[in-house]
Amino acid sequence: MKKSPLLSWLWVILCIASILTIVPLARSIQNFVTRWLGRSAFGYFVLLSVTLFLTFVVWLLFFRLKVRRISNYLCLAAVGFAYIYFTLKLWAHPEEAVHFLEYGLLSFLLFRALRNHFSDISIYSSALFLGALVGIFDEILQWITPGRYWDFRDVGLNALAVLLFQVALAFGLKPEGLTRLVPPRSLRFASILLSSNLILLGLCFSNTPKRVEAYSRIIPGLSFLEKEEIMHDFTIKKHNLPGLGLFFSRLNLEELRILDETRHEELAAILKEWADKPYEDFLRIYSAQKDPFVHEFRVRIFRRDQKLKEASKLPPGRKREQALLAAFRENLFLEKYCPLTLRLSGYAWSADFTNSLAQKVNPQASYRSPIGAGFWLFRKERYVWITILLIVIFLALINLLYASSIRRKNKKISQRRESNPRPADYESAALPTELHWL
Repeated sequence: MKKSPLLSWLWVILCIASILTIVPLARSIQNFVTRWLGRSAFGYFVLLSVTLFLTFVVWLLFFRLKVRRISNYLCLAAVGFAYIYFTLKLWAHPEEAVHFLEYGLLSFLLFRALRNHFSDISIYSSALFLGALVGIFDEILQWITPGRYWDFRDVGLNALAVLLFQVALAFGLKPEGLTRLVPPRSLRFASILLSSNLILLGLCFSNTPKRVEAYSRIIPGLSFLEKEEIMHDFTIKKHNLPGLGLFFSRLNLEELRILDETRHEELAAILKEWADKPYEDFLRIYSAQKDPFVHEFRVRIFRRDQKLKEASKLPPGRKREQALLAAFRENLFLEKYCPLTLRLSGYAWSADFTNSLAQKVNPQASYRSPIGAGFWLFRKERYVWITILLIVIFLALINLLYASSIRRKNKKISQRRESNPRPADYESAALPTELHWL
């Protein structure tokens, strides 16, 4: 693996370039495949690819490498099950599962390239952090691409795909030649990569609508970013509503009512005008930054109608009940807080239809609307940066302490060697070659 480091990194670069190049073309590819093969073709392609890869690896281990340890095969089975499980979990949007293939391949190429520079088990962590960093840049590129959206969940899925492949390598394939002794240089490299991930994620958290508006004024060429979906907003309000569930909004409930009362004619006219136009174009023109009320209203209508359509295609069961519940509760929220805009825009359901749907859902069932939810681990921006700063300081201290510990051990080894000389061959065996990285 160390014969051609330049070629190894060239493959990594080509893989990353391919992933990023696909971002602006993804919608066209998705529409083409959906038209000719159906949207589920993406999911079946991922499942087939995972199955073929695992079959090949098992054949390679068992018949070519004569590996008989059951732990290897149990690990590969667990990783394969995880890939299949998350692919099926994404079946409503099967094209997203393709990320598992992209980042699984990237994970392997990163491992192979890093083997040219490191010979210890920190390679697995470094490959994970480097792959996760690419995944964040991938999502940032999606954020600035029309028709594509930023999602912290997708950042996690990209990192998960890299992680699963590293687990398969570490415990399934178990490549030889990696020592458990981690030199300070390796720990330092992994720590820098982890810190880079945290800082970049922190910048994404801080990329709030107000900040986008601020730097768009300074650099007018970036004004198009104001039309993109919000990356994160610390002003999101959480509304826990009895009989409805948990809802999120940039507006409080009183603001929703006032805007509905004062602007319903204007907003209904806008919604009617855009009824037959592309939904994605509407979201860009009437972004959450520009007009949070009409943006949120249209997104809730879209989710309501999509869930109702999804339920109509599902057989009786839990998934159908969940889809009906989502459609019913989103509509109930609009009826309660945006009634005038709902009726005048033509999106209102008839009383008979609403009542019939109410009979099909459990009134006691809990519901959490994903609209506007974002990432709720941090309520204030300063908490994000305090957490990142503490982790970075902790990593720096760990590196200093570890390097100091290794130096003390090396000093003791040198002192013992001087006081008790051994044959040359014994000395070379006593000092692990990995310490030569120091």
